[in-house]
Amino acid sequence: MLALEVIFLALFWCWVFSAILFLRNTMVPRLPISVTPEQLGMASETVQFTATDGVRLEGWKVAGDAARPWIIICHGVGANRSDLLEMGARLHQAGFNLFLFDFRGHGGSAGSATSFGWLEQRDLEGALAFLGSQSDVAARPYGVYAASMGAVTALSVAARDERLGALAVDSPFTALDESIGRHLALMYPALPKAPFLWFVLATYRLRFGVWPGSISSVQAARRLGERPLLVINGKGDDRMPPEGARAIVDAAEDGSAELWLVEGAAHLESYGVQQEAYSRRVADFFTRHLSGGK
Repeated sequence: MLALEVIFLALFWCWVFSAILFLRNTMVPRLPISVTPEQLGMASETVQFTATDGVRLEGWKVAGDAARPWIIICHGVGANRSDLLEMGARLHQAGFNLFLFDFRGHGGSAGSATSFGWLEQRDLEGALAFLGSQSDVAARPYGVYAASMGAVTALSVAARDERLGALAVDSPFTALDESIGRHLALMYPALPKAPFLWFVLATYRLRFGVWPGSISSVQAARRLGERPLLVINGKGDDRMPPEGARAIVDAAEDGSAELWLVEGAAHLESYGVQQEAYSRRVADFFTRHLSGGK
C-alpha cells in the first residue's frame, strides 16, 4: 500500500510540475511595437476588430491600389505585427495591400496567453471577417505570409476557408505535439521525456480543449486542394527541422507546393540571410498566384 502511495504522489507531483512548466510558457512577454508602417514610408490605419470567440484584436491596414490583392501577415510566438513589417514593406513595394495584426496575448491585442496555434485560428478568422466587411477591400482570395506559429495557424484556417488563396509560410511545425516534444528537449535537456511530455500534452488538452496533435500542418496541407503553397525553412533550424518542411510540402494534394530550404539559416533567419532573394521569391509567388497580382 505504501508503495502505491509513493507512486501516486510521485506521478501527481510530476504532473503538477509539468503543468506549471507548460502554463508558464504560454504566458509570453508582450513586446512593444518596434516599428510602424509610417517609419518605413507606408501610410496605415490602426484598426480594432474581434476574433470569432470575442477577443479584441488590433492591427494595421496598409492600403495601396484597390485593384490589387491583399496579403494578411501573421507573426510567430512572442512577436507582434511589427516583427514582419520589413518584409511586408517589400510586398507593399511590389504592389500588394497589407493587413497585419497581433495575435491574442501579443502586441496591442487583448488576452494573456498563447495556445501555439489553436485559439489563434479564431484570431485569423476574425481578421478574415473584418476584411470582408471593408468597402475598400475587394472580394477576392487573400494571400497569407506567415511565420512559425502564424504559419501553422494560416495553414489550419486555409484548410477549411478558401478565402485564403495562396500561402507563403516560413518555418511551420508539422504538428504541435511533435513540436512541444522537441522544444521540451531543447529547453530542458535534463528532463526525461517520459512521463513529462505526456503530462504536458495532457495539460494542453485540459487547458485548451484539444489534443496538440490535432493542430497539424501536414494534415492541413492535405486539404488545400490546388491552392498554391510556398514553404520556406532554414537548413540549420533545430526548432522546426527541414524534414518537417518537406513533409508538409509532400502532403500537398497535387504536388505543386514549393519548398525552399535556405542555406546557413536557423529558425526564422532565412529572410536575414537572403534578404533580396527572399523578398523576390515571396513577392513573385504572390504575383503568380493571386488574382490581379500581375
